[in-house]
Amino acid sequence: MRKSHLPATSVVAIGETCGIIILYGHPAKGEGRLLNIAICDDDNETIGQIKRLICEAFPESQSAIEVTGYTTGSELCLTLDAGRYFDLIFMDIEMDSMDGIMTGRLLREKYGHDSSLLIYISSHTKYHGRLFDVQPFQFIQKPIDQDEFTRKLKQAVRKIESGNEIFTVKQGRDYFNIKKKDVICLESRKHNMILSISGAETIEYRGVFKEEAQKLNNTFFVQPHGAFIVNINHVASFHGTYMYMDNGSLVPVSRQKAKDVKYAFMNLGE
Repeated sequence: MRKSHLPATSVVAIGETCGIIILYGHPAKGEGRLLNIAICDDDNETIGQIKRLICEAFPESQSAIEVTGYTTGSELCLTLDAGRYFDLIFMDIEMDSMDGIMTGRLLREKYGHDSSLLIYISSHTKYHGRLFDVQPFQFIQKPIDQDEFTRKLKQAVRKIESGNEIFTVKQGRDYFNIKKKDVICLESRKHNMILSISGAETIEYRGVFKEEAQKLNNTFFVQPHGAFIVNINHVASFHGTYMYMDNGSLVPVSRQKAKDVKYAFMNLGE
């Protein structure tokens, strides 16, 4: 099936995993990107409800959204074994054999999908303390409230889209395109910029810090100090006057910036 020939608001059933593809615009012609969403819940009615709410949340979207439902954590993991990646996963907590917390732990530790956003959905709030290790983006309590769901879904999509923005740097005659979500930290040493990148070597180049910081101006980044701008998603811990990044580096936090940095760190999922 060629997606570019479908009408702008087609809904197409696929496979035996309760999947749908919601096509808005024509990604094959460059009008957006495919957003992969999984729903893992042992209740098919809940899967259907979430799919409907996703459709209603983006009636005029220019993105292509593929939504696939799974009724067990094991079924989802089989898909991950095959190399599938999901930008966003709605995960029930209480499921037979493998619950949502164990599935989330496998997502992070076995498959290394640290950038997948997890939104847990449950009738109970007692699990909050156990969710910390799997780094959930949000929590939605059942029964699902449509306004709350739509708000948190759109927060997640904005975060995913901003993470795919490109930051371009010039080092001598060479140019590098780096996804903003992979930027850990930018440090200014006079006119030298020190760019730390997740899973890559540091890039050092000439530039004006104020101009470079403006290029990184999105919801991911905060400026804890006059000479630093950091990606809040790569902050491992915050200790008032300094923060540890997930690559092991230490970044100072000025007294004037401490309140804003703490707010950003504590409200990471907002």
